[in-house]
Amino acid sequence: MARKVAAPAVMRAVAHPLRLAILTEMWDANRPLRAADLAEILGEPANSISYHVRRLRDAGYVLDAEGPEGGTARDHWYTSPRRGITDSGEATDADDLNDAFGSVLRTRFSQVAEHVIRAQAAEEGPLVHIDGMIWMPKDLARTYARRLADLATEMRRAADAARDSAEPGTPFTRYTFATDLVPETRRNARLELPVEQTPERGGRDDEPDTP
Repeated sequence: MARKVAAPAVMRAVAHPLRLAILTEMWDANRPLRAADLAEILGEPANSISYHVRRLRDAGYVLDAEGPEGGTARDHWYTSPRRGITDSGEATDADDLNDAFGSVLRTRFSQVAEHVIRAQAAEEGPLVHIDGMIWMPKDLARTYARRLADLATEMRRAADAARDSAEPGTPFTRYTFATDLVPETRRNARLELPVEQTPERGGRDDEPDTP
């Protein structure tokens, strides 16, 4: 999800849990869908889906689309070609923007947490879970931020290659991931200490939780 946004009002339209779920499915499908299709996928009433799709269309994240051949005149098709939360170049208040972006993040992280909880309940837990805190200089943090971004790109490319080479009928599972490396703040100030005051780790390595 890109950090730039068009306007706080647009961000808040996306921050609704069901609307973000609708966008996620539309981005993943990468083809026009009807409200009925989304209702079936998400297990929600079609009239509720239609309402939220219209709100997303008002915000510019969903477009009317031409349906496939064989569709009826009653079918209304939608697409969302713009992936992520992007910038329209409009000037906006920074505090209002941050509040709106925070609403989207809270919604997204809540969705990821729900996927983890459901997978654990079904005894199909996450393949890896890593979280923690670490003290390091900014240049090292930037290095690992780039490596994490590169790893995500590598994973997506590998998944595309696997799909292209897979035999028909090969089962694929959709996985959710969220990766952030961010500086902590307290009382609106970056949490920083001189190196000699940072806690010593004693050579202990964090081990990721894996099955």
